[in-house]
Amino acid sequence: VLAAADRDPEPLPGVRASDALAPRDLPPLPAPQPVPAHPEQPPAYPAAPGGPDPFALDQLATDAAARAHTLLGTGQDPVGELTLWQDAVRLAAARPGSGLTAGTRALYSALAAATGRGTAELARAVAAWRQGGPVGLAVLEDAWDPPAGRFDRARPLLLAADLPAFRPWRNRLTHPRGHVQLRLGRDGLWYAYESEPGRDDWWPRGIPDTDPVGALTGLDLPTDL
Repeated sequence: VLAAADRDPEPLPGVRASDALAPRDLPPLPAPQPVPAHPEQPPAYPAAPGGPDPFALDQLATDAAARAHTLLGTGQDPVGELTLWQDAVRLAAARPGSGLTAGTRALYSALAAATGRGTAELARAVAAWRQGGPVGLAVLEDAWDPPAGRFDRARPLLLAADLPAFRPWRNRLTHPRGHVQLRLGRDGLWYAYESEPGRDDWWPRGIPDTDPVGALTGLDLPTDL
């Protein structure tokens, strides 16, 4: 036994460095696999006490698969340039269904905490994203000074539709009752907003339109002013 222990160990199999680095012809790489027709669905995630929401995990995995599929097919990530806040709003807006269910509240709470925002602020931003995507979110958050032209023509169009004189401020036109507002986006579309009169608590409403009157379709607009 002692004699066996004193013997040098058997050398390990290997390749000499000079042999590994020697020039040699390699076969060509195989052709890339075709891009799948569509991204696959993620596996089901079991719920565990104290664990993450399985529906939120499913949404994140589905979103990641869709982005990877687009990147593989086009070489571009359609949301790669979004800020952390914009991406959080996008994810929350993609949550299927409507209303703040328990799962949706958990997702909103997690996204709001990750971005340093409140859940109410996130909910308003989600409404803007669903109204107009990244441009809709910018319309919610940023006032700007539009050039003369479309903005200046909007007030006569509203008056011609038997609506009262809206008050202008930057890219916004506000109903004299203070409950309806139009905002001109940088995409040239008009976005409608509603608030309780006098509260300045504006929420996106309706569908953006090139016509300011069309953007107000379905909103409460008495014409007795």
